[in-house]
Amino acid sequence: NVAEDVIWRDVALGMPLHGRDALRDAAAAYIAAFPDMRIEETSSTLAVPRLAQELTITGTHRGEFLGIAPTGRWTENYAAVITTFDEDGMMIEGALYWNALELMRQLGVIPSLEAGQVAGTATAPAAT
Repeated sequence: NVAEDVIWRDVALGMPLHGRDALRDAAAAYIAAFPDMRIEETSSTLAVPRLAQELTITGTHRGEFLGIAPTGRWTENYAAVITTFDEDGMMIEGALYWNALELMRQLGVIPSLEAGQVAGTATAPAAT
């Protein structure tokens, strides 16, 4: 159950969504972009009034997403969701945290980093 005036934050959108309709529209956009999307909950912790969940999200990019034309590429991303509920069990606030950079790599929008390309991670040559 989602409150009419829910506030939802999605790191990829860069601003909070206000209201049930805005949240429903955002969810519909994700589903349109990844119609075979599967969400697997890998852990959850409830500390009333909050629920924390870790998720693995997979799907094939078959529709426009954040201005990116469909690529047909399969994606896998990890996410965390924190939701807050009121005393009646209605979701009043939520936040979705996921790795947008990794998704852009999987979609081919930005190049993947090879081992050693990130500053400070290259293996030093063996001493002789």
